[in-house]
Amino acid sequence: MLVLPSDRATIVYVRLVFLRIGEIDTLNEKYQAHASIESRWVVSSDKFLSIIPSVDQERLINGKSISLEQYHESYWHPQLYIENALGDLKEQVKYSAKINPRDHKIYVCEHRVIKGLFWEKLELHHFPSDIQDLSISITSMYFHNKVILIADPFNHSGVNREAFVDQQEWCLYEHIDTEQRFIKEFHFQNDGDEDDDDDDEQLTNLNTEDRKRSVLTVTCHVARQSQYFFWNGFCLILLITLVSFCAFGLPLQYVVSRLQVSCTLLLTSISFRWTVNRSLPTISYLTLLDIYGILCIFNLILHAIWHSIISVIIYEQTPDFRVPKDSWIAYIDRAALGFFFSLFLIFHLIMIIWFCRVPFKHRKEMEQKDDEYRTRIIQKINTNEKQSLLKREKMVFFDQNYINRHSTIV
Repeated sequence: MLVLPSDRATIVYVRLVFLRIGEIDTLNEKYQAHASIESRWVVSSDKFLSIIPSVDQERLINGKSISLEQYHESYWHPQLYIENALGDLKEQVKYSAKINPRDHKIYVCEHRVIKGLFWEKLELHHFPSDIQDLSISITSMYFHNKVILIADPFNHSGVNREAFVDQQEWCLYEHIDTEQRFIKEFHFQNDGDEDDDDDDEQLTNLNTEDRKRSVLTVTCHVARQSQYFFWNGFCLILLITLVSFCAFGLPLQYVVSRLQVSCTLLLTSISFRWTVNRSLPTISYLTLLDIYGILCIFNLILHAIWHSIISVIIYEQTPDFRVPKDSWIAYIDRAALGFFFSLFLIFHLIMIIWFCRVPFKHRKEMEQKDDEYRTRIIQKINTNEKQSLLKREKMVFFDQNYINRHSTIV
């Protein structure tokens, strides 16, 4: 018989630590991770003490933690599961209990170690200068009127940066974000559960629209090492586009050769784009590298159009396709070169400003959050040290008073 908590919702405090983050698969939008989840909730002292041996009762009263063997088979637990897991996870679950010195209540803690693949929606608008969120969403099979998941206010979630596998391709930030939300869900019904009657009563008290589950999402952040894509993406596209301006150096009587150069560079640029896109998932929007590549392709198209126009003008205005240096046709061609090159420079100037104000600024904000996170951790450590020091001083003061009273009596 499962021991259920009271009628009101049970608050479950959750802490997650990313022990190891493996390969991040951008193409398939998934990543590997090894994580530890600690979830704890308050239990009734009278009921709980009555079901454990006297030895464990003594250890518990003395402030020590006790291990609970096969606790989930006989007693109530929040029935947590991972919402964004892909396939079957490798799990190890243990239970323990301890009295919290802050509120002097008994907490049962579920220690769950998981390892496997997790799905994550990757936002690639700023690729290759993008920052991705790697999250694990924890939820319960109970509705929100039975279980509510919140982040543990005293034991913060974290990530082990030393065990990060993809350090050559990504930079892992130190801070962790948590988000609490509610989702509309269906009812889990198991034939072997003995508490189905209680769940059925629970469902009758809830309207269909009110059937929600509490979800806690713990997220770490990674920034892509974009040097590879800058040199092998942006730089090569830039060089291909710059070569197109060299076609203006050919004399106007060889305008057909100009068209050949422009069309060859256009086909080269399109082929290069297809090669780059193989490393990205099929998405419905353009990435930053896509926008840059397409605008450079349009630049090549404008050059080809202009060479076609000037070719028609030469054909109409000259008898033998020979254009003198001081001819008005030559001045128009030079003006077109200046216009296209100025447009090209303005476009790159706007791109540089945008890089500084959006992707690079976002990375600085992440670094500032890392600094704030380290400051909070240091403050917490200092506070704990002060509290432990005060406790020691109180114990020493108490022992000294006891010795003085005892010596006076003697």
